[in-house]
Amino acid sequence: MNVEFIPVLAERDEKLLDEALSQLFSYVSTDGPVWRTAAQRQRIVRDERKSHLVVRSSGRTVGAISWWAGQTPGFFQLSVSSSDDRAWTVQLVDASLREAVSLLTRSSEVKRVELLVPTYSDVLIEYLTERDCFEVEGVLRNRFFIDGEYWPAVICCANIEAFSDRDRRQLGDRQELLAALRKKTLEDLTTAHDGTSWSA
Repeated sequence: MNVEFIPVLAERDEKLLDEALSQLFSYVSTDGPVWRTAAQRQRIVRDERKSHLVVRSSGRTVGAISWWAGQTPGFFQLSVSSSDDRAWTVQLVDASLREAVSLLTRSSEVKRVELLVPTYSDVLIEYLTERDCFEVEGVLRNRFFIDGEYWPAVICCANIEAFSDRDRRQLGDRQELLAALRKKTLEDLTTAHDGTSWSA
């Protein structure tokens, strides 16, 4: 599966985001069953307070991860939007949220990141139980109404350390790469120096 993450920075990216928000009903989206008109989608796309990461799988837009600042400095909220529920797996949820949190923590001072997960979403609940990236803090009763009944929502807080472990590994990989590049450069310089004939 070829996965691509596109931060929404240009007008062409906004079209992809609009596509990601156009699904009328989703079991994966954390906003619950939403019915957005084209005008409502455009308000979300144009909202400068929110940042978005479009998720594409095998060349198709399958959803987006969005985040925005809360009232308290350093506090952020995340949401997941799906335009193709069949494409979302625990692995895709994990990779998408990691990418979004990585972008967020690199560009902002972060104290807390919250995620609200509907309990009817099998893939999101499975993600919470299989991964240690979010800590469950509580349950909101009757938060969503879907399929004719009320469902609770799980309140989660990101374990920033669990997310930063990957970034540290990537930093370590980068240090190894830089060391290899320095070694190769020195070897090339030595070879070039040895092969140079100097004339007086």
